[in-house]
This record gives sequence, structure tokens and C-alpha cells, in this order.
Amino acid sequence: MQNQAAEQQTGHRKVFREEIRNTIREAIFKGELRPGDRIIETYWAKEMGVSQGPVREAIRDLEAMGLVETVPFKGSRVRSLTEKDIQDNYSVRICLESKSVRDVIGILTDEEMNVLAQQLQDILTQMDDCAKRGDLRAFTDCDTAFHRALIDATGNEVLLRLWEQCNMRNWFVVSALTDADSLKQLQSGHQRIFAAICSRDETVATATLEHHLTSLMEGFMKEV
Repeated sequence: MQNQAAEQQTGHRKVFREEIRNTIREAIFKGELRPGDRIIETYWAKEMGVSQGPVREAIRDLEAMGLVETVPFKGSRVRSLTEKDIQDNYSVRICLESKSVRDVIGILTDEEMNVLAQQLQDILTQMDDCAKRGDLRAFTDCDTAFHRALIDATGNEVLLRLWEQCNMRNWFVVSALTDADSLKQLQSGHQRIFAAICSRDETVATATLEHHLTSLMEGFMKEV
């Protein structure tokens, strides 16, 4: 009975931890918590109706994602990204996504490629609508869905885990620095990547992807 109770308690703590992590992360993405703002354990414990334990665990998760940093004797706060942070993130992301494009083009059957193409086209349609409305938050959802679809199509779980870690940091950068006027241009970049993948042109697809991500990186670095 004691073991069962302990397992149930651990399960509840996991749920609390994930919910708290997601809530704080969303506050960062929406700009409710800005770079340098403190993450106060007592506030979030009260806000979520939990003890400080799972809040502390959630903050550790956010640290691992690169969104939060803990300073000795000062507590935890939202990270302020440097040019090096952005460059390090994007250099790794470019490698991972270039591999995913090469794998998708080289491995997928025609039937599998057709399924992926339809999925990407649906995302691009939504992305175009978001760009026209100037809806940055929804656009970043579509952006993530587009790139994740390519990663998922490879079936490489290790690649997915590494990409997720990079993309968490990228969400923060996009949410903090991109303005609505650039959305249409970003959408066009995704269209070019899509066209090259559908034609199975590995050279053009990888070059287009790398140019797209490098341009984003350089733009973000100017804003830091």
C-alpha cells in the first residue's frame, strides 16, 4: 500500500511539474515574463495551487531548455540571450535540419513523400493565413509544426530529441524578436523549402533551408 501511495504521489508530482513548466514557458513566450524577470517559486506555487517542490523541478526543466538561469543567492530568472547563444543554437539546428531534409529525400517512398507533402501544404496554408492576419503567436506554432514534420518523417528519435532542445530556445528568440511585418517573407522561405523537397532536389533543399535559418539567425543577432 505504501509503495502504491508513493507511486501515485510521484505521478501527481510529474503532472504538476509538467503543467507548471508549460505555464511558465507560455508566460515567457507571450512576453508576460521578460528577459531578466525573476521566477519566484512562492508566486507560482500559489498560482498553481501546489507546493514549492514541483515548481522547483519545473524551473530545472526550463533551465535545461535554455529559457531560465539560476544565479547563486539571487534565484532564477528568464535568460537574456547573447549573440553567442543564438549562434550556437542555430549552428546546431542547421546541422540537424539539414540531415532531416537529406534523410527525407533519400529514404521516403513516393507514397510517404506524398503524405508528408500534404501535411506540409496544410501547414503552409495555415501559415499564410497567420501571416495575412499578422498573428505572430499562431505563426510560430505553424513554423514549429513545419520543421517538426520534417524531423518526424525521418523516424529518428534521437534527432527529434536534439532538435526539440534547440527549438525550445528558438521559440523564445522568435517570440521575443520577430515582428509581424516579416511573417510573409518567412512564409515564402518555407514555400521554397517545400518545393525543393517535393522535387527531391537535395542540393537545393538543403541550401534553401540553410539560407533560411542563417538569415533568421543573423536577423535575431542584430536585435540583441
